Amino acid sequence: MTFDKALRATNNSGLQPALDWLEAHANDEGIDDPIDTSAAAPSDEPATDNAAPAATSDQPAQSLVCNECGKQFKSAELAQYHATKSGHADFAESTEAVKPLTEEEKKEKLDELQQRITEKRKMREDAEKAEQRQNELLRRKAGQDMTEQNERLKELTMKRELEKQKREKEDDKRAAQRIKDQIEQDKRDRAVRIALEKAERDGTSTIAANQAEENAAPSMLQAGVPKITTSSNQTRLQIRSMLQSSKGGPSAPLTHVFAADQTLKDVIDYIKQEMPHIGSHFKLSMSFPRKDFDSHHHSKTLKELGLVPNAALILTN
Repeated sequence: MTFDKALRATNNSGLQPALDWLEAHANDEGIDDPIDTSAAAPSDEPATDNAAPAATSDQPAQSLVCNECGKQFKSAELAQYHATKSGHADFAESTEAVKPLTEEEKKEKLDELQQRITEKRKMREDAEKAEQRQNELLRRKAGQDMTEQNERLKELTMKRELEKQKREKEDDKRAAQRIKDQIEQDKRDRAVRIALEKAERDGTSTIAANQAEENAAPSMLQAGVPKITTSSNQTRLQIRSMLQSSKGGPSAPLTHVFAADQTLKDVIDYIKQEMPHIGSHFKLSMSFPRKDFDSHHHSKTLKELGLVPNAALILTN
């Protein structure tokens, strides 16, 4: 099919022109494509001045010679093909006819050209395959990178979710513990209240009522406060505030040991120092026996007020 195309391109001028045409067009794209019957045959116009200079001899010109590479051409068309393909521009007419090739030479040259065409086709196919392999490697690398990125994102999301669940679990645990502690506190407060009410019904002394409160389990607000033993010259006072703190709830109770001969004014000064957020306007009272302390009690000693050896005071507005 390729050789037929060469014959058609050289206007069936013979085997030698066809071989020369094949050699000149071996690297052309579509050299192996089927013959286009609609294509026009090569022009019979004479070669350009560069391709075929005028003869200087009286003998008729039999061929054209390329002065740059020495190749000999039978026709101007073939010389023009050679000039286009090689870029050579120095041609001369020759009185020497192109020596026809023997059948063996023709076959050998045709096989050589066919082999060159096959080799170039194979090189082109190999290049295309190499490009396809490179593109496939790039595609796989991009897919691998995307997979690794998705895995890292998945691991990070899972880690954050686990940390969130851990925090929520710890928060739930702390909330449950607060509820449990509050229940225990309510139980202890109820036990103290019952003891105080019983002491009031039975007419027992303040010391007995306070002892009932003291014997109760320490409240949550008193956790970590050591129990203080007192002598007859001392008194242990527990001061529970009913005022709201800045956090929205009552302040933690104060427990402190005072000398029996200290005055109520000393207790008030201590409260102001330890609870500066409640201000200076507050009242002190006892729940049993019910007793309110006012300004004329400030100068009296704790012993005179019956607050020895221990007592529970309530701080209100």
